[in-house]
Amino acid sequence: MKALAAMGMEIDSHTVAHSKVFDQFPMGTGTERYPDYQPIVTNRLAARGATVLGELRVSKFLLEALAPGVTVQSFRAGELAYPLGLPQALVATGYRFDSTATANTVLTHLPYRLMKDRMDQIEVDQYEFPVAVEDEELPPLGERLPDALKLAEQMSRYGGDLTVLIHPNILDHKLRFEVGLIEALKATAWIGALDEFGSWWRGRDHVEVDVLETNDGLRLRLTAQEPVSGLTVLLPLSCAAKGQEAGPSPRPWALPRWWCRWNEALSE
Repeated sequence: MKALAAMGMEIDSHTVAHSKVFDQFPMGTGTERYPDYQPIVTNRLAARGATVLGELRVSKFLLEALAPGVTVQSFRAGELAYPLGLPQALVATGYRFDSTATANTVLTHLPYRLMKDRMDQIEVDQYEFPVAVEDEELPPLGERLPDALKLAEQMSRYGGDLTVLIHPNILDHKLRFEVGLIEALKATAWIGALDEFGSWWRGRDHVEVDVLETNDGLRLRLTAQEPVSGLTVLLPLSCAAKGQEAGPSPRPWALPRWWCRWNEALSE
């Protein structure tokens, strides 16, 4: 653990019990702690003494205790089992990001903000990064590199997130896939860990946008609530950037203000 942390590797939680029925665990009390929390997996479809909050709290504690200086921010459930109450449980236990849902299930390759009980009423301060490619379905992962690259090309048109789930248990075809994917995409894609990209996405999501009408056009002002860099602003084809000014701000990470003039056709 310490060696991984020293290499700059991201260390995050994958539960304690890695149970296929994690989605059926009771929520728990929020007081679960090591060493008293001891879930027992009796078979692939059964476990006892386990709770959702226990899996989150204890795994996070153990990882951070074993690797001083590491802060566990992200989570992926074992077997991709997804309890309905997981979004608010993640918030309650100090996580920021989750990558349990698959893109084919949620019908998007873009990150999105989670809702309480995975419903549609109340947002929670938690973000999901769907899994785009995983390594346990057939055909073997090493044979799926052309399909993965085709998917990456399609996603590049709108800035999709190609999240790869890969277990380091086979050095043969899985390693070939990983090396081939990175070699093919490293010149055109950003490649990194979930914590880093998640922090950027969260900062992007918290950017406030104000459009003000002035005598010489429209003024677009962006203000970041959290530090964020590399943010791209896309303007309509009929709108051209006229200039920028930094301007004073109570927050040092406030973004520059952009000016643009809309053409007459768009104004009409």
